[in-house]
Amino acid sequence: MMISGRDFVVFSDDWGRHPFSCQHLMNVFLKENRILWVNTIGLRNPTISLYDAGRIAEKAMGWLGRGKRGDDIVLPENLTVVSPFMVPWNQFGALRAFNRRQVVSCVRSAMEALEFDSPLVVATVPNAADYIGRLGERLFVFYCVDEFSEWPGVNSELVKDLERTMLSGVDMVAAVSDRLAGSKKAANGPTYLLTHGVDIEHFRQTGRVEPAEIYRDLPGPVIGYFGLIDERTDQDLLIALLERFPEASLVLIGNTKVSLSRLTQFGNFHHIPPVRYELLPRYIAGFDVAIIPYVVNALSNNINPLKLKEYMASGVPIVSTPLPEVVKFDGVIRVGSTAASFADAVESALSDGGRDVSAALAGESWAEKAELLSGWMIRRLEEKGGGRVDETVFKPMSAPGKRDGV
Repeated sequence: MMISGRDFVVFSDDWGRHPFSCQHLMNVFLKENRILWVNTIGLRNPTISLYDAGRIAEKAMGWLGRGKRGDDIVLPENLTVVSPFMVPWNQFGALRAFNRRQVVSCVRSAMEALEFDSPLVVATVPNAADYIGRLGERLFVFYCVDEFSEWPGVNSELVKDLERTMLSGVDMVAAVSDRLAGSKKAANGPTYLLTHGVDIEHFRQTGRVEPAEIYRDLPGPVIGYFGLIDERTDQDLLIALLERFPEASLVLIGNTKVSLSRLTQFGNFHHIPPVRYELLPRYIAGFDVAIIPYVVNALSNNINPLKLKEYMASGVPIVSTPLPEVVKFDGVIRVGSTAASFADAVESALSDGGRDVSAALAGESWAEKAELLSGWMIRRLEEKGGGRVDETVFKPMSAPGKRDGV
């Protein structure tokens, strides 16, 4: 059963910045509910880098009520986005209290303007722990998508403190991996495993579209990856691929947070800036093999790579390092635990092609994942309210989505 006619407040990454799991899920809820989306600052303190400078500029534009590059963001119906002014360095009590006041005041004002009543709150970021019980919410859900305390550059003790507060106060947790579901237990409600979904039809286009023009000038075969290139990326493994397949092209698509200087020394390495979500099938269509080249460590052991099922739906052969959420699909994808075995798996994929993934993707659409989450939320609402939730008495939608800056 899908919740309908309700008001949601969501604390997560910036809406529209890149396709991520919470946005995919909430796009399903948007069809029958209103959502106030709260763009938040990250947990990591800024550094002197081009990446952080760009993020600060994006945030400043959001605080001024403007989108990236100063353009207006076109929002779906029923969605409103706000960007409260916040400062980093939450480890300092005075700044954390300042941020809490700023966010709660901004969100309450937006709720009043939209005539929101007893919202359902969904949060993916631990700093949302400071807002529990301050928004008149009927339900507070922690959608746990990562082991944030393991991220490089974050204040690990601060994050752990925020998560303890979150887990002690929320009504339920939905976690994207087995390990997160095991370690992020709500003190006063259930914890569920909600693995990532996929827009199956979007990525199935891969077999029907022309590859992007960039591939016309690249020698094949193409070993490809799309997504953030950061500390999780195993550059030693990538160098082994570049040396093992000098006739091939290694293509990484996406933003980078780390230096690629070790890779750019190779003539068969190519980096492409991030491409729009709607264009991804054309870029995957140029891959002969898709890879997930992550270092296996305390951070990556907890993740559920969003790109895994997107690769699967595209039909392209897949090779990954042995992440716990990936090895569940052993037999559908190929796994290599060392640089040598990873390269062997790529060679096998190039010669033998992909494998049938249709059965593995049954029940994995974002609509089906949203329905699972909705069902759990309805059950928790019934438990808290002492009776069955009657969808017919929920408040109907009354206001369309508004632009950032309400």
